[in-house]
Amino acid sequence: MKLKGRIGATWFVFWFAISFLFLYPFFALFLSKEDWYPKANKLRKAWAWFLMIINFIKVNKFKNANLPSGPAIYISNHSSYIDIIAFGLFFPEKGCFMAKKELAKIPMFGIFFRTIDIAVDRSSAIGSHKSFVKATERIKAGYSIVIFPEGTIWKFAPKLKPFKNGAFKLAIDNAVPIVPVTFYNNYNILPDEKFEFYPQRMLYKIHRVEATNHLKGEDVNGLRDKIFAIIEKELNQNPA
Repeated sequence: MKLKGRIGATWFVFWFAISFLFLYPFFALFLSKEDWYPKANKLRKAWAWFLMIINFIKVNKFKNANLPSGPAIYISNHSSYIDIIAFGLFFPEKGCFMAKKELAKIPMFGIFFRTIDIAVDRSSAIGSHKSFVKATERIKAGYSIVIFPEGTIWKFAPKLKPFKNGAFKLAIDNAVPIVPVTFYNNYNILPDEKFEFYPQRMLYKIHRVEATNHLKGEDVNGLRDKIFAIIEKELNQNPA
């Protein structure tokens, strides 16, 4: 089984690298001007679908309510790096990721976190504050933001790691809705800390949008626990 996984990982990494190198000049162009960022996201979506097809991953999205037309905070469990690619399948054109600053250090790939996406320095209170100020600016400009509130990929996935408060405070402070998303089996497709890849059907669900415009600062913990419970319940009923 491991041999099959390593062969699959070699195939996945090859096509990820080759396709990214091919698309990099276009990403560099579209990310050179803020007005063109939506074009970069269109390209990210096309790239995500290409990676699914070339890696023999079929995608099943479970029925959900309509996505909000304006800014929102997208919240999901985080069990694999393929979660980021998966978001590209349905993420709005005016959208960005908010993630740990280490991703900005990846050669070439860091271009996203130097432009459209937001890198968070979790080791510094000042750095974290600057990231949330930038996120607020993005929301005011009409952007939605993807945040993984677990903060990292947990070795006990699919069990959820406790959520951090930041994403929920950001949503309440800016009165934007939260869109919970559950990825059921991404940890089986691309396991973390293993050079293995297993093509299979990807299952995910976009849940009903949760409004926050009626909430106040003291409601952060309650909102966090509510979204945690929604995703945890779905994982416990995992259709995979």
